[in-house]
Amino acid sequence: MRIAESVQKILSQKEPVVDRFYELFFNRHHGARNYFAGVDMRRQAILLTMALITVESHYSYSYPATEHYLKVLGSRHHEMGVRPELYPMFRDCLIEAIHDFHGDDWNEDLAVQWREAIKKATATMLEGYERDYIY
Repeated sequence: MRIAESVQKILSQKEPVVDRFYELFFNRHHGARNYFAGVDMRRQAILLTMALITVESHYSYSYPATEHYLKVLGSRHHEMGVRPELYPMFRDCLIEAIHDFHGDDWNEDLAVQWREAIKKATATMLEGYERDYIY
């Protein structure tokens, strides 16, 4: 399975895979919950699920639009006080949640693709972290 197929499978499910992500993330990194005070987590789950499309597109095609969006997202994280030190923790929990979702369909090749895609996306977000990118 390739990462694009993985994203399609994730999007085809009624229950967002990111529900598992937030469960892992909040249980392992208790301070992270503070960034989500007052946030509608159903909406947030949808936003993160849709962001997986951006992560895959940026990895597979390097579209200028996905690059700009990720820089804007990095800038927004900076505005919200989200520290870059959380990014690796985020990545690890997200990959584990995707792994759990795929079960027997998961393999090392898919794991490498997701790690590389998230690494590339977060590096781009960090480029926007210290700058004020607008929409």
